[in-house]
Parts: sequence; structure tokens; C-alpha cells
Amino acid sequence: MGWEVEFLHALQTTRNGFTDIFWKGVTMLGEEIFVIAVIMFVYWCIDKRKGFKMMNVYFVSAAIVAGVKALVGRVRPFNHAPDKVVSVGEESTDYCFPSGHTNSATTLVSLVVREFPKARKVTLPVGIVVVLLVMFSRMFLGQHYPTDVLAGAAFGIVIVLLFGWLYEFLRNKEEYLAFVLAPAAVIASVLIGIFADADFQDTALTLTGVMTSVYVCYFIEKRKVKWTVKASVAQNVMKYVLGAAGAMLLYLPFELSAFDGVTVWVTAFLRFFLIGVWLIIGAPLVFKALGLYDKRAEADDADMKVS
Repeated sequence: MGWEVEFLHALQTTRNGFTDIFWKGVTMLGEEIFVIAVIMFVYWCIDKRKGFKMMNVYFVSAAIVAGVKALVGRVRPFNHAPDKVVSVGEESTDYCFPSGHTNSATTLVSLVVREFPKARKVTLPVGIVVVLLVMFSRMFLGQHYPTDVLAGAAFGIVIVLLFGWLYEFLRNKEEYLAFVLAPAAVIASVLIGIFADADFQDTALTLTGVMTSVYVCYFIEKRKVKWTVKASVAQNVMKYVLGAAGAMLLYLPFELSAFDGVTVWVTAFLRFFLIGVWLIIGAPLVFKALGLYDKRAEADDADMKVS
């Protein structure tokens, strides 16, 4: 790690007030909330099948990276060499290999490029720039070594390719992954709750909570709810605002002091299980009840099923 520490030290010699603010802003492009916000826009407003696939692959990718971090146990550079590297902004408390932010950004870009081939002339070059910026930001902020960000990008690309082949095999039966991944998520959460350390527990139970609800709820949605995504621009704006507001209303109460000291099974698993239910079924039911969809598209779907 000697050359990597020296590389990070050299990067941080260019620090000033502007660069600190700029790279802290750039690194948010790899935050989970940004990635999920983009994926939910796809699910609610563009194509729910593509949105589900993107959500599924992203959560699996994040879970794998979290597991690898726990297994490798590589210490953050600002802790390993505090005389050479400083943490700019909020310090990450978990391990650093591979980079979660880089993995998130790479997974999202790879998914967008794969799922929307007609837009690749724009999404591919823009996506590459975004990933490179996030990679650089994680190093500049002292959170990751060069090999961390390279590994994070590699994990993202490989996982998207593997699941792309899997979805091609399943064709339009992607919801059947619920029968494998939902029980796996539950079993994993139980084992994590028993054996893992506190930092990893919170991350892992968050992921298993939302993954379990997303898989089960999408299976139900495809058979029972069957809401129509197609809508006007104004309706899509209303859908997104309502959907995001509902998710925040479920998220924020768990941040209150009343939940201090409460088990992570509530603050992590249950909280994100409920958010997953809202994202996949709850919000669409509200959209449907409020008529936030193109009724002609719904009629066309009904006619196709009859014929």
C-alpha cells in the first residue's frame, strides 16, 4: 500500500476550500440515495420491468460489495496512514475494499447503458465521465486507495453483465428470482444479526430488508396490482414527488431520538423493508387510485389480454 498512500498524499497536496466542496459534491453521485432515486424514476415513470431489474441488480451488487468489505477488512487510508492522508468531510466507518461509491456509480451507469440501448451514444460517454469523477473523488477525499476504486468499478461491471445474461434467460419471468433471492436475503440477515459486527450489521440488514420486500412485492405487483406506468409529464412529476415524499415519511421517524438504542432489526431491517413495500406496491397503488396514468394505455393493455 506504500505507493497508494503516496499517491493519495500527492492528490491531497492540491486541496483548497473550493476543491474540498467540489469533490464532496461529486462523490454524492455514488451515494445510495442518488442511485435509488434514479432507479425509482425509471420504475415509476418509464418502464417498471426495467426499473425492477435495475433495482434488483443494484441491491445484489451492493450486498456483494458489503460482504467483500467485511471479509477483506482493509482499513481506510486516513486510519492506516493519518500522517499522510486525511479524511475530507464525513469519515466512513466501515472497511474500504472495494469502494461502495464507485461500485454504485458503475452499476447504475452500466444498467442505464444496457437497458436503454438507443440512448448509448449519450449515456455511455456521460456515464464513463461520471464513474471516473466518483473514483477520483473517493481518493481525493481520503476514503479509498486506487485499488479500492478499481475493484469497485470491476465488481459493478461484472455483476451487471452476469445478471444481464440471467435476465435474458428468464425473459419476462424475472419476478421468479424472488423464490431464490428473498429466502436467501432472510437467511443472510439472520446469520448477519447473530455473527457480524455492528457496522456490517447495519449495512447488511438494510440491504436484506429492502431486498426481501422488493422481490416479494414485485411478484405480487405483476399479478395483482398491474398498474400502468405510461403517463403525461405532469402526472410523472406528481408521481415522483408523491413517491419520494412517502419514502421520506417512512424513513425519517426512525431517525428520532425515540429510536436511540433500538435494535438494528428495527432501525435497519424493518425500516427498509417497509420502504421497499412502499416503493414497489404502496406508491403505485396511490398512483392508480389518483388516476396518475394514461387511461388509454391501460385500455390497450386490457384489450391485448382479451385478444
